[in-house]
Amino acid sequence: MKSRVIQFMAVLGLTAGALGLLGLTACSRDGQPVVEAEREGDSTRVHVDGDQVDKNVDEMKANAQEAGRNVEQGAEEAGAKIGAAAEQAGDALQRGADQVQREVGPMAEQAGEAIQRGADKVEREVGPVAREVLSDASITTRVKAKLLADPEVAALHIDVDTIDGRVTLNGKVASADQRQEAEKLASRTQGVKSVVNLIQVAGQEPPAPPATGQGSSQR
Repeated sequence: MKSRVIQFMAVLGLTAGALGLLGLTACSRDGQPVVEAEREGDSTRVHVDGDQVDKNVDEMKANAQEAGRNVEQGAEEAGAKIGAAAEQAGDALQRGADQVQREVGPMAEQAGEAIQRGADKVEREVGPVAREVLSDASITTRVKAKLLADPEVAALHIDVDTIDGRVTLNGKVASADQRQEAEKLASRTQGVKSVVNLIQVAGQEPPAPPATGQGSSQR
């Protein structure tokens, strides 16, 4: 009890003099006197009700505990509300995502199918052409390789062009034998359908181009 009384000594010390001068009594909230001051001649007698002080301290403790419980309860309620709101927001987002998937998914699938159909169409229309171009290039390469490998042919002076398997030879050689040999090598190359020999023999007029659809030799 002494420790609790000491807690009030600062306040009591400040108020005792005034209470003694005026002959007043300090009361608790319920009206019970806590500090009584009475002037007796030149001195002041101060009486402190220790029980009432204890009671007041207990009341303050109880009030503080109740306030703490109220704060804790409020925090729990706020946490529960925030959690529920977050869960609702999550559910709303999931519903939105599901709706987007339902609405956009079929469109994306249709777009993918359209792209695939377009790719198939390109393959059907362009694929053969691309393969033909690659095939013509390989035929030209094979013909050039044969001409270069034959020492009787001046291959460096002969140009080779291939379109749809039809080879055209251009250039100038020293003799008719070389011209004929070049045509023979080209016509025997794999993939060649026909050969148009426009090679000019030195000292002779260049050969006239054949009529459309005709070539010097065909396989």
